[in-house]
Amino acid sequence: MARALGLVAARFGLPTVVGELLAGFLLGPSLFGNIAPGLFESVFPQTPAQVHLLEIISWLGVIMLLILTGLETDIGLIARKGKGAAAISLGGIIVPFGLGFGLGYALPSDFVADPNKRLVFALFIGTAMSISAIPVIAKVLMEMKIIRRDIGQITLAAGMIDDTIGWILLSVVAGLASSGTVSPFSAGKSVFAVFAVLLVSYTLGRKMVGAIIRGLDTYVGGEMIKITALMALALSFGAVTQVLKLEAVLGAFIVGILVGQVKRFDEHTRHVFEQVALGIFAPVFFAASGLRVDLGQLAEPKVLAVGLVVLAIAIIGKFVGAYIGARASRLGHWEALSLGAGMNARGAMEIIVATVGLSRGILTPEMYSIILMVAIVTSLMAPPILRWTLSHVEPTEEEKARLESEDRRRDSFVANLKRVLLPVRNQGEADVAAKIVSLLVADEDVEVTSLYLQKGSEKEKVAEAKGAVEAQLEEKARTLVRDDRTNPSEVILTEANKGYDLLVLSATEHRTRGESSLFDRFVDDVIQESPCSLLVVSMPDDDDHETRPERLPGSHILVPISGGDSDKYAAEVAFAVAAGHETVVDIVHVVSGPQHTARLGADDALMHAVDIGEDVVARMAELGRSMGANVETDVVVADHPENAIVERATRRADLVVLASSRRPVTQRAFFGHRIDYVVAHAPCPVIVVSAR
Repeated sequence: MARALGLVAARFGLPTVVGELLAGFLLGPSLFGNIAPGLFESVFPQTPAQVHLLEIISWLGVIMLLILTGLETDIGLIARKGKGAAAISLGGIIVPFGLGFGLGYALPSDFVADPNKRLVFALFIGTAMSISAIPVIAKVLMEMKIIRRDIGQITLAAGMIDDTIGWILLSVVAGLASSGTVSPFSAGKSVFAVFAVLLVSYTLGRKMVGAIIRGLDTYVGGEMIKITALMALALSFGAVTQVLKLEAVLGAFIVGILVGQVKRFDEHTRHVFEQVALGIFAPVFFAASGLRVDLGQLAEPKVLAVGLVVLAIAIIGKFVGAYIGARASRLGHWEALSLGAGMNARGAMEIIVATVGLSRGILTPEMYSIILMVAIVTSLMAPPILRWTLSHVEPTEEEKARLESEDRRRDSFVANLKRVLLPVRNQGEADVAAKIVSLLVADEDVEVTSLYLQKGSEKEKVAEAKGAVEAQLEEKARTLVRDDRTNPSEVILTEANKGYDLLVLSATEHRTRGESSLFDRFVDDVIQESPCSLLVVSMPDDDDHETRPERLPGSHILVPISGGDSDKYAAEVAFAVAAGHETVVDIVHVVSGPQHTARLGADDALMHAVDIGEDVVARMAELGRSMGANVETDVVVADHPENAIVERATRRADLVVLASSRRPVTQRAFFGHRIDYVVAHAPCPVIVVSAR
């Protein structure tokens, strides 16, 4: 029922949490309990055993929601927007926290669970007023397609800082509540425990979490094992923070952040986890939260009056605090209002805070209901106000240029590489292929796995190859050694199926020039069966492998293009390899036709093809210059295009990069006659890029 009502709410443009809470209101004492109290007691018996069973499932939902919040916390974004976002976040915390703290002392004793712990109650109300809901904010920004704009980025960054500080404050307050007494010593102890947990987590914990996820992905593989590890880590960290008399939610939040920084925990795995969390456990938690609320209490004049005061403090505090912080960061009036509107949404995070307060004996049932009301109202009002204010924020020219650059990177083949597999059989392969990979990913955050294939008697050769690869790749390299006495292609393909984006295959040996095959059987098998994009590096038979890496990328890289979609991949590889060097990327389009006719301009169809070629190379050159490459272009008419390419490579190329799709023909890899000819006859290394 909770899930169904959540979907209905989403259909009407409301946060799903509203529908899921509504399920709890309908099934709880607010409606079902009033209409049929006897049946309600039978369905939801209030015995300790039954209550605890529901609480366990609910808390799993809380843990998973905090993991998701941590996964969505972009440390890089916070670092980039740190100064402005920190000022906005501090304003958005200090003002509502101060107002909430004062409110906690001003409220009647009827709303305080333990009058002897008024200080803890006031601190808790201050914390509840400070929380923001990142999912609600992000959803509106995505719907309006401005999440990548400056205002969208700084809103998210401020919200992330807000949440992080909020969970730290909540843990400190929970620690004070658990200690039984409130004193400078107990407060200092709680603060010290929180910062000790953070310090250990982001030093030793970060390395441990990364090693666990990478190890399981390498030796077991699959999304389920990574999700299992994520839950085990979150529950373990949560248990530690709970033992320290902090909140388990802090441990789950920390694990979410740490795992989110591990590249192996990719978008697909996150999506699977999100489906489980938001599809099953989160609705149960929100519905269970609604079950604890009796909306009839809010109709009582005293409770309603207090509720309206708390709501007003929550809204005004966030608006004023975020506005002051934004203006202090030199943002405009409408941008500051947008930040105040966006950070006002409390959503699921406020409900989690309320649940912690109720379970710790800080909140009365009435105060719990009021805070849930604040969460719902602010989540409903924030999106329309945010849409209105954001419609008045115009992008600057600098921002437009940045957005265009990000759009190009989003569609970029090279920029989206996260994991690269580099199989190595000998040092000759290692030198050249590793050099190409190092140039390709020099400016990208990419993990390169070097897979060394060795026979029992070849340990020394493998050691030499490892030294050559590590010298080229430095800190990007990760090493695997496998025995290839059975089937080396099977070893490579097994590893390649573990979520790699690119397989770099060296074809420096055993290449045949016969009609039946361009490469040897081993290379053919891997090319045909590779589950990911391929980059095949072919070397001339008479090339000096020892000095070739030192000469790359050389002075000229030749990229012949045909006008197809795959040309972009080859061009991107060439631009990335050339970036930062005095290397010219030569973009050439060869039109098939008689050269003398082209010179005379006698063939209209041929000249039209030349004009199209000029447009094609011009567009590719624009892409290259945006990537910082030095680009030259040419359109050539030739009777035999493959001969023209080889002749041009002979005159002025140190490297040729070609694009192709794989075409299995008679049990062998086949890139097309033109590419096969160039690979077989070029006097320099040739890279064939086959993207998926």
